[in-house]
Amino acid sequence: MPAVSFPDYAQNIVELIDNLLRLEVVRLTDFQVDVRSSQRGYIAGILHFDDDAQLHFREFVDVTQHDPQAMYAYHYQNRNTRMILRYDNALHRPALAQRDHKHTGDDHVEVTPAPSFADVLDEILSIYSV
Repeated sequence: MPAVSFPDYAQNIVELIDNLLRLEVVRLTDFQVDVRSSQRGYIAGILHFDDDAQLHFREFVDVTQHDPQAMYAYHYQNRNTRMILRYDNALHRPALAQRDHKHTGDDHVEVTPAPSFADVLDEILSIYSV
């Protein structure tokens, strides 16, 4: 069920991160929630995994929209700062058929639906546990 307020949306993100912290899979080195209104806000942070990989993430959220992530970027990199994957909705050059897309470490870019924070974590954990 979609969040009805930005604080609810942010709380869902906090709970996902708390679960990873409890499992001792990650360390949280930076995290901020900036509530702009009851319906809008900004979330950003960095998660460090046990293998020294990092997930840098940021979202500007408007829960009044069908797709609440007005702006997002999830950048997962290994210990040597080599990008493994990045999802974002920034304008791309060359132009893509839609703004939502995924970069992979081999410089491949593909159009994808916007993932949720939970989707990104699931994908990373499937890579991480290999």
